[in-house]
Amino acid sequence: MKLSFIYPSFTAVENQPNIKAIADNYGVFPPLSLAYVAGIADAIGTHEIQFIDGNALKLSPQEIIERLDSFSADIVFMTITTYMFHENLSWIRHIKKNTKAKVIVGGQHLSMYPHESLAHEEIDIALIGEAEDTLPELLAALENHTDLHAISGIGFRDKEKIVLTAPRIPRKELNGLPYPARKYLPNSLYTSFISQKKNFSGIMTSRGCPYQCGFCEQKSGNFRGRNAQDVMKELTECYHLYDIREFEVFDPLFTTNKQRVIEICKEIIDSGLKFDWSIRSRVDRIDEELCQWLSKANCKRIYFGIESGNEQILKNLNKNTTLVQIRNAVHLTKKYNIDRFGYFMIGSPGETQETIKDTIKLATSLPLTYAQFSRFSILPGTDIYESWKKEFGYDYWREFVKDESKRKVMPLYNCTLSEEEIEKWIKKAYYQFYFRPQFMARYVARMKSFDEFKRTVKAAVDMLVS
Repeated sequence: MKLSFIYPSFTAVENQPNIKAIADNYGVFPPLSLAYVAGIADAIGTHEIQFIDGNALKLSPQEIIERLDSFSADIVFMTITTYMFHENLSWIRHIKKNTKAKVIVGGQHLSMYPHESLAHEEIDIALIGEAEDTLPELLAALENHTDLHAISGIGFRDKEKIVLTAPRIPRKELNGLPYPARKYLPNSLYTSFISQKKNFSGIMTSRGCPYQCGFCEQKSGNFRGRNAQDVMKELTECYHLYDIREFEVFDPLFTTNKQRVIEICKEIIDSGLKFDWSIRSRVDRIDEELCQWLSKANCKRIYFGIESGNEQILKNLNKNTTLVQIRNAVHLTKKYNIDRFGYFMIGSPGETQETIKDTIKLATSLPLTYAQFSRFSILPGTDIYESWKKEFGYDYWREFVKDESKRKVMPLYNCTLSEEEIEKWIKKAYYQFYFRPQFMARYVARMKSFDEFKRTVKAAVDMLVS
């Protein structure tokens, strides 16, 4: 069959964590989840694949339809997220109106709101859960016109009735699975706001997180990591086939298993390949030995989920970290000349103007290389959202998916600050962090390309005029 994977461009919407000036300048990232699904389909070996990254290529809806028409796709695949659901749906409607292709959607959203999503008739089939085993079975059934009821992990409509089949049990073994289908991606177009080399890409080396932060939807409690050899095989392929020289590891928590991290570092060192890479970590999952190995393996940046500069707010978030741990982790990382990126949230449960000041004070006192200040977002599947539903008496996201007219900015939980106040404080945090004269001088001095300079200037101008 002819399979088309479409990742369209989107604009800023309500309830997204970043203010518009940041969202518009955050970068052009590879659509890794969709590319993984394309990789699974491509590995079957009998289907013709088209991948349209409309976001990276800056394609209009009409240009995407023209590419679909020339390909004559039998099936179109798209990823759906909850807070972008109606933007996703508008693209699907456009595709259904102009083509005869079936539309299959995937993403974590479908595990939470499958009925509400499939109630929109433009969606033909939903992949619910991980796709490695489900997708080959589904494609075989569609190609051979056989019954879909026996395939675990999908949802579809049968004579106007929504059918959800038995859940697919996630596989324990991740080694040897198909890699993202990067051969179909415009790899030279990807960049993050702070990437310094081309080509740039993302990589996933593990799934799940054992921690139970109240605001995070990725707290599966079940960590599954690929072994160092399998990770190195993908890095080597990316390096030689796609000229990728900078990687961002998108794992929820790369440093969950210390020994696995050290083994990956050893593989990178032994390979002799020269590339930059960055990881995500909790502040309490970094120690001296780990920093030594990461530095030797040319890890250039660690993204820390710091969240707040106030101990009580950290407790409200069930973060289970302290200000002492935060300071120790950032200073230790600096000791090994690894860039430090701090994530902070404004509007958390219990937030006040005084606790926001604590956060800004901490951010500006730490030797951070970068900082991001985001609006606290209440996501489905999180403990804080369960508390929100009890407080407000209804399921906001369920109603949102069912009916676009219910769209509005979601009230925060246990926080009396208005949306306008939160946005004002986020901008103030950015100003106080990035527009310090000494910080600006150091920032400009360490830039490695004119492209990076242009991105930085544009972001600064957008921030100033917004």
